[in-house]
Amino acid sequence: MRIRDAAPADIDAIIEIGHRTWPATYGFAGDEYVRNGLDTWWSTEATERTLRDTTVLVAEAESGLIGIGNIDLRGDVPIIWKLYVLPGAQGTGAGTALIEALLAKAPGLPVRLEYVDGNANAARFYQRRGFTELSREPGERPGWPETVWMEHRPA
Repeated sequence: MRIRDAAPADIDAIIEIGHRTWPATYGFAGDEYVRNGLDTWWSTEATERTLRDTTVLVAEAESGLIGIGNIDLRGDVPIIWKLYVLPGAQGTGAGTALIEALLAKAPGLPVRLEYVDGNANAARFYQRRGFTELSREPGERPGWPETVWMEHRPA
C-alpha cells in the first residue's frame, strides 16, 4: 500500500469509497442521514471541489484505492474533513498512514477534525492518534447525532 496525492482520474474511485463507507459507518444515524451525506459530500461536483480546494491523499493497494483523506489548509487551523477506508481494508494501517500523511501537511500546527457522535470506532481511532475533544455541536437536523470536534496539537 502507498499513500499518494489524489488526481482527477481518481474521482470515480473516491466516490466509490464514499458510497461504500458511509452506509457502513453512519447506518446508526438513519437512512436520511446517510443519503444526505452521500448526496452532499460524495457527488462528482463535491469531489471535484474537494480536489480543487483541499489537499487530498489516497491509500492505494494493488487492488486499487482503499482509502481517502483530505485536509483543508486555507484557514487559520487546518481541518481534516474526510478520512475513510473501505470496510474490508480497515485494520491494515491505511487509516493510520493517511492521517500521519495529512498531519505532515501542516507541520507544527494544530489540526482539527470532526466525527459524528455514535461513531465509537472513529472516536477511539482519533484518540489513539493524539486527538482530544474540543467541543460538540447539535445535529444539523432534529434527530441527527451531534458533531464532535477534536484537535491534534503538535508535540
